[in-house]
Amino acid sequence: MLNVKEFFKEIQAKDFNLTRQQKRAVVHNRGPLLLLAVPGAGKTTVLTVRLAYLILVKGVDPRTILCLTFGRAAAKEMRERFVNNFAASSSSDLQARGKIQFSTIHSFAYEVVGSAFRQRGTRFQIIEEQTGAESKTGVLRRIYEKHNEATITDEQLEGLQNTICYVKNTLRQPEEFNKLDIKNFALIYDDYETYKRNSQPRLIDYDDMLYIAFQELSENPECLKTYRRRFNYILTDESQDTSLLQHKIIEIIVKPKGNIFVVGDDDQSIFGFRAAEPEYLLKFEQTYPGAKILRMEQNFRSTPQIVTVSCQFIRSNKLRFDKEMFTKNSKGDILQLEQFKGIREQYQFLIQKLSSQKDLSKIGVLYRNNLSAICLAEELSRANIPFYMREAGKQRFFSHWAINDVLNFLRFSFSDKSLPTFERIWTKLSCRISKQQLEYLKQRPIDRSIFEILAEHPQTTLKRKPEYSELRKQFKELNALPPSKAIRFIRNQLAYDQAIERICDALGFSEDYIGNLLDILSSIAHNEPTIVDFAKRLSDLEGQMKSSSKNKYSNAVTLSTIHSAKGLEWEQVYLVDLVEGVIPEREAIKADQSGQKDLLEEERRLFYVGMTRAKRQLTLCSMDYQHNKRVKTSRFVREVSLVMEGKKPEEVIRTEESTLQSELVAGLVVQHKVFGEGVIAKEDGNVILVSFKDGSQRTFLKDICEKQKLIWAV
Repeated sequence: MLNVKEFFKEIQAKDFNLTRQQKRAVVHNRGPLLLLAVPGAGKTTVLTVRLAYLILVKGVDPRTILCLTFGRAAAKEMRERFVNNFAASSSSDLQARGKIQFSTIHSFAYEVVGSAFRQRGTRFQIIEEQTGAESKTGVLRRIYEKHNEATITDEQLEGLQNTICYVKNTLRQPEEFNKLDIKNFALIYDDYETYKRNSQPRLIDYDDMLYIAFQELSENPECLKTYRRRFNYILTDESQDTSLLQHKIIEIIVKPKGNIFVVGDDDQSIFGFRAAEPEYLLKFEQTYPGAKILRMEQNFRSTPQIVTVSCQFIRSNKLRFDKEMFTKNSKGDILQLEQFKGIREQYQFLIQKLSSQKDLSKIGVLYRNNLSAICLAEELSRANIPFYMREAGKQRFFSHWAINDVLNFLRFSFSDKSLPTFERIWTKLSCRISKQQLEYLKQRPIDRSIFEILAEHPQTTLKRKPEYSELRKQFKELNALPPSKAIRFIRNQLAYDQAIERICDALGFSEDYIGNLLDILSSIAHNEPTIVDFAKRLSDLEGQMKSSSKNKYSNAVTLSTIHSAKGLEWEQVYLVDLVEGVIPEREAIKADQSGQKDLLEEERRLFYVGMTRAKRQLTLCSMDYQHNKRVKTSRFVREVSLVMEGKKPEEVIRTEESTLQSELVAGLVVQHKVFGEGVIAKEDGNVILVSFKDGSQRTFLKDICEKQKLIWAV
């Protein structure tokens, strides 16, 4: 074994130049410790060196150390860094290569469950590994359709799976979530659990692994004794992303020895939809009495301005540990705030900046939602700028039912004799067509326009015949239009927007989201002369986005959601589409207005994570109009601007709240305390006219609304 002085001499020889804060964490002896590590603080380095310290200095058997990380990639990276730096050491203590257990929490839970089930002779399979109709998505689709007599969309399916995950990881009951957008959630949940339990072999999902592992450790004394005896030291990374259930699994093994070394940053907790529980870190000393809390506050990544502004910005959150992030890096480029008239000007700015760069791999363009990637990919593709898209496989834009509806309208304009195409759109036409009429069409030869045949149906009234004739004329007119005008024609003259409203009301979809999809489609169509060219462009763009994964290690700019960018860094970062309703998202704004601050605080943490990905240059991009609709600059951009002016967190929030109340301008989407959501149709001095969703219009006085907080921006 080495003494401390010899150890740090060997560490320095391996180019690990640790700060005083980092050394304090490395040499922590026994008992619980929470290490709060700001972005770019070198936490992986500290974890790696601490593992070596335990073995080389403290003589800890590597087999008694469990190192848990949030994801497979992180576990692999930590294992490789340890092996590369220490496993080949001349010291005989480290010749036991690979004996430390590096694992994700799910992999560890799988081990616990596997051992318990083998002892009982219970066979099991992971439902996520099943395919076809027996896959997790296949089973959930069937159960959803059984209870709701409707086909589940991809977005609803993702929401359903996330909510099931949330229920299990928060140790709550499904009945508590019946008020969500997912109709009959509790029934669906119970049927899903029954299906898995009754299957042979038994099926479990990834979240079941965690719950069953926790049950075994809680209720089986021999099982708990085995793992407590096996592991004397547990280290966890990215603990702010850990759910309550995951924390409980770790906690029950750690006690009573208490040798837990937790690394995390409550300011970077951005996975609340996956049941991440940052408050567990805030209660760490209650969970582990006598625990130490250390801070690694030096940022090795970013320029002083990025570090200072980011540090001040996140202090507007209340539920957090205070940290004084600093850096000793030399000064770099300034933090830029760019305000554009519209989204096209934003893209022109990006293209101009990216076109002048030699090494695009050092640049990241980040956004809140995957929808932003569509227009970005379109513009970069047209400018011949190579890109790598991190979530290319998650894009559902091209297969979304609303996009397919529009394309089917366009297809039908080429031939109004196509019954298969007509079957896909007949319920969305403004003129009512019954199921009997559809059956009538199926029994007739379609040798001319479908609308002519419909006019001959015995039940077709004299009133309906002119409507069918008008529809036929409209589809002919549609076919002659350029693509962008054709989409507008479908939405307005063919009343597809009204159909969307009916569908959204009936099935609980977001009308705003569907509208955004169609706005993006129109944006792509704007550059194409004909419908045929437009269809080809969509196909080409989809292919380019899917194949962009090949550009990962080449000279290409990275496109990523902020969520997916967590843990990564670039020399230059552009945060785009920074408008209210996108970031912070609409639900967080509504919750904040009703006094619930947690969602807005998570959105602020997300913005903070995006800012701190930048090493040398950070540019925040907002606009006045997005897809021809008036939008408001994100409050977070305004907060950053105020921080740059030297205002303190309490002054920033006070100023921002005042700004939000005073900017009641025409085109702004607002929420009224009594009448619900609407849009300011007209502004005249102190008077505003608001058009509400129910079709009504009402006049209000600005100063009264502000004073009594009757209306707020959405």
